[in-house]
Amino acid sequence: MGKRQQFSFILLCLLGAGGCSSTETAVDPNATVSGFCGNWAKAACSSAVVLACSGAEKVDSELTDACVMSQRVFCEELLPSRGYSSQKATQCLDAVQTAYKDARLTAEEIATVRHRGDPCNHLIKGAQGAGESCASDDDCDTLKNYLCVLKNGEGTCQIPTLVENGDSCSAKGAACNPGYYCGVDEACVQSKLVGKKCAADFECATGLVCDPDSAVCTARVSPDSCTKDEDCTTNVCDIPVNSSSGRCVSTITLSASSGICEDLR
Repeated sequence: MGKRQQFSFILLCLLGAGGCSSTETAVDPNATVSGFCGNWAKAACSSAVVLACSGAEKVDSELTDACVMSQRVFCEELLPSRGYSSQKATQCLDAVQTAYKDARLTAEEIATVRHRGDPCNHLIKGAQGAGESCASDDDCDTLKNYLCVLKNGEGTCQIPTLVENGDSCSAKGAACNPGYYCGVDEACVQSKLVGKKCAADFECATGLVCDPDSAVCTARVSPDSCTKDEDCTTNVCDIPVNSSSGRCVSTITLSASSGICEDLR
């Protein structure tokens, strides 16, 4: 290249809006809800899931595409209409892929992939500020690790700090471990089991409510007639296809008859 040509090239680079960098800024594949949910669906629709939910003998592109389309819609319905950010999307997608890879879902995995539990509860910048009231994590700025911390049944946006069972939970961000709650004496106490005296639902273990007449913790429903995961002490309600109720279980192994499979095929 002659000197005159080199000068012209350099001048064009200097005048150009983007310059002449040899690298371009990478496009974020999760920047939008649509993009994120497309990747969520691909992570969920593993070969094991497609085989289990379709009942087919082998995986093909048609079955996989159907799973991805259906699961993408499910994902979009999980997210609120505003506040999404891709800042922590990768951690969530990794968890979704891990949960679905063997077509068998534990209670912890179901919390993640069906209810956007940890780490998928860090995708929304909620409108409520630090210390303000909240009803769910999405009300808070989860991108900065604020979550809705409940005390005496009331929630405020805090950066939670887990405290040991029996220790004080009086600090604003203090949160008790699963199976415990912050009691009236501001210490983490064990959630009450069936038949134990109670004053409010939050005192009772998962799947139980405080009966207003007897003031004791009782089961929400029979373990053989649950309609949602929170009805169960295991946090897992296995509802078959074409049924409005199911039974409480500890894990779900996906199959063509599993209700969960209705948005995975």
